[in-house]
Amino acid sequence: MQESTICVKSPGKLILLGEYAVLEHAPALVTAINRHCVVKISPLYNSTFQIRTGNLNLPEIQFTLDSEGDAHFRTTLSDKTERQLRFVLSMLKYVTQRNGKIPGASIEIDTAPFYHKTTGHKFGLGSSAALTVSLLSALMEYLNKHIEQEDLYREAYLAHRHAQGKLGSGTDIAASATGGVMSYTMPESIDKLNGQVKTHSWPENLHMITIWAGYSASTRSFVSNVNVFRDQHPVRYDSIMRTMMELSHEGSWAFENGDTDAFLNIVDDFKNQEYLLGQESDTEIISDVHQEIFRMVRNAGGTYKPSGAGGGDIGVAFCKDLVTADRIRHVIKESMFDVMDLKMCPTGMEVVHTMNIE
Repeated sequence: MQESTICVKSPGKLILLGEYAVLEHAPALVTAINRHCVVKISPLYNSTFQIRTGNLNLPEIQFTLDSEGDAHFRTTLSDKTERQLRFVLSMLKYVTQRNGKIPGASIEIDTAPFYHKTTGHKFGLGSSAALTVSLLSALMEYLNKHIEQEDLYREAYLAHRHAQGKLGSGTDIAASATGGVMSYTMPESIDKLNGQVKTHSWPENLHMITIWAGYSASTRSFVSNVNVFRDQHPVRYDSIMRTMMELSHEGSWAFENGDTDAFLNIVDDFKNQEYLLGQESDTEIISDVHQEIFRMVRNAGGTYKPSGAGGGDIGVAFCKDLVTADRIRHVIKESMFDVMDLKMCPTGMEVVHTMNIE
């Protein structure tokens, strides 16, 4: 057990290209962004655990863990509090079952940068993945079992699936663990964790502007709708998905090789396929809101698509020069939508031992 307060921070993610196609093992282009989940762990010496999550307005929670990693609380929790703590408790159980009993600890979690300051809406920036990477890394450091960088993605992928259910591609885990911008291909199966992370340099003449559409959307329900369409209309699904997969491969290649003109055209084409997929699956992937933002960005000289499952949440505008980028920002700021100050974060998870205990 570490005799110090451990502080770990991990970045969120922004998908630039390849949504939905990544679930069929096409590469997704994803970047870590400058919003971080911070986890601090300090030792407690009476086998008690306490969790503090200031931005979620939860009271300080105290409990013990048994040898299986199950939590036993000092007081009865409300259903809402149990739901909010479910993910963290699942992570504690996962680490206990794989590494043995965890000594008592004070755990402080800050995910505030992943929420809108005014409305409290949660951004689709991979907060659960950033929390997974931070909490897993902090707990392992606390147990004096450091995870090497090359192993972190796979270990966090397993932990995230344990806490989240068998959902997700692992794109956000890869970004939080690795940092920078990359092409990511998900593993073939949970038994064959051969997902690929190929890091890139950002093209010099490609500019990104991130835009908040004003409301959150449910990734889970959107993916579920698309899966129903896949099962009921496999031929039509395969036709759309083959095109999306080809565009994902071509877009990753264009980005890697600095072919900005080709990349911008591919973003346009991919957005059109997303619209078609949404129409066929009765899912509002390219919502009226995203269509409105697209028109504004296009009139300003750029192109635009949603980031992630679509519907609402965050979109990304791309263009080739700073003048156009400034024009897009001005147009969006004059509208009902918000420009977000999201930039590529070059580093993934970082561990800092902040205070030695005498």
